Amino acid sequence: MMQAAINYGQVLYELSVPETAIEETALALKTVPELKRALNSPVVARSSKHRIIDRVFPAEIRTFLKVLVDRRDVDLADDIFHAWRACVCRQEGILEASLFYVTEPEEEQLREIKAMLCKKYDKRDVRLRLIQDPGLIGGFIIRVGDVETDWSLRGRLRELEQKIMRR
Repeated sequence: MMQAAINYGQVLYELSVPETAIEETALALKTVPELKRALNSPVVARSSKHRIIDRVFPAEIRTFLKVLVDRRDVDLADDIFHAWRACVCRQEGILEASLFYVTEPEEEQLREIKAMLCKKYDKRDVRLRLIQDPGLIGGFIIRVGDVETDWSLRGRLRELEQKIMRR
């Protein structure tokens, strides 16, 4: 992620724009690619882009979007919203993690994983993104930032292979 997107995300957080306005904007830009292209196009006049923003987006985020348009940074929108979410989680003591699995875990297993992560990282809550990955063969992988904990069969087989190769 570019530093510019991280900076914009921090500014968006500091502006205290309501979460619903930000999520609506992110959804609109993601689901209607023509909208993002129009706002990013050098052919469309700046005044036309500002009118589009005034008609389509919530009032609380319009000024921010107009700055993005004026600086030709609309293409960073996805990364900006991701950086904003990271700021929200950091400020609220929420850990963001990904769980890669073959068989979807039961609610009790998810509660135990979240409790373990809260304790390990000293956070009050965990926002766990679930991602199915049949290539793991079995087990699961937990990724928190750059730290990956591998309890998958694929990982265990790789470890065994490396041990055998060293002998």
